[in-house]
Amino acid sequence: MKRPVYLGIDIGGTNMEVAVVGAKGHVLARDAIATRAKKGPEAAIARLASCVAHLHEPRWQLGGAGLGCAGLVDAGRGVLGSSPNLPGWENTALARIARRHFGVYTLVDNDANAAGYGEYSRGAGRGSRVFVCVTLGTGVGGSIIVDGHILRGQKNTAGEIGHMTIRETGPVCKCGNRGCLEAYLGADALVRSARRLLASKKSSVLKKWMRERTQPLSPQLIAEAAKAGDRAAHMVFEEAGAHLGTAMASLINVLSPDVIAVAGRVAAAFPLMEPSVRDTIEQRAFAEPASLVTIVPAKLGTDAAVIGMAMMVRERAAGDRSD
Repeated sequence: MKRPVYLGIDIGGTNMEVAVVGAKGHVLARDAIATRAKKGPEAAIARLASCVAHLHEPRWQLGGAGLGCAGLVDAGRGVLGSSPNLPGWENTALARIARRHFGVYTLVDNDANAAGYGEYSRGAGRGSRVFVCVTLGTGVGGSIIVDGHILRGQKNTAGEIGHMTIRETGPVCKCGNRGCLEAYLGADALVRSARRLLASKKSSVLKKWMRERTQPLSPQLIAEAAKAGDRAAHMVFEEAGAHLGTAMASLINVLSPDVIAVAGRVAAAFPLMEPSVRDTIEQRAFAEPASLVTIVPAKLGTDAAVIGMAMMVRERAAGDRSD
């Protein structure tokens, strides 16, 4: 008897990652190819199908395919409304295109929902009833899962944690609003904060590195400096932690989650933020729900989205086929 497997695909503006995932959430094979977004979604999916053909083994039975991508996604219809990373792909029926190329049940979702569902089903959120995943990277994303279901809201627009207003008169966000969490915690915001603090605070490490190194200032470099004892760099993450704690306190007061997981590339610096995150939550959140929530780093790393999409497909392939 063939082993059931599922495809998890993460479509980015530069690269597309594809994984063959077993029924228990283990990645069995993987590959990554260039997106070449300007050539359009049809060409991209065709190249993914060719990639999958090379990965597939005769002993496997492909049960479905799940595609995650950044942007506004109508998961019910399998349509990508728009994506900042995929210009020209607006209002594309990705699920229909992918089903034609893969020949199996296919669904599409937002990449933050995909990562959140991966952590819920096979990572930091396992066993939780109300699970929140906050993703820290170039921007700030998130997903909310209640009783095993992604909270989607009307028109699939729920879960935009990065665009919670944490200060009414704060800096202008890329979305046009003021004071969004992303305006304080996105990668660009952390770099701006570091430059401001470097100009006004003593820096024993980071200033020296900036003179000696050719690489640009980045959240990763700031984190390295903080770990090496640089006070200005450490303050960047103290401030970031206070902003993240403010957002988490609101999430705790409104949702009373069991678990909040912090994911994404910038999440590697979460230990530097954690003390001020917890101090701020203690100041701002109601005591009882704050005492019940567990705040942890995500467990699946960069595999969260592909595992999440594969697990969504596994659980829905035999049910709703409206996509």
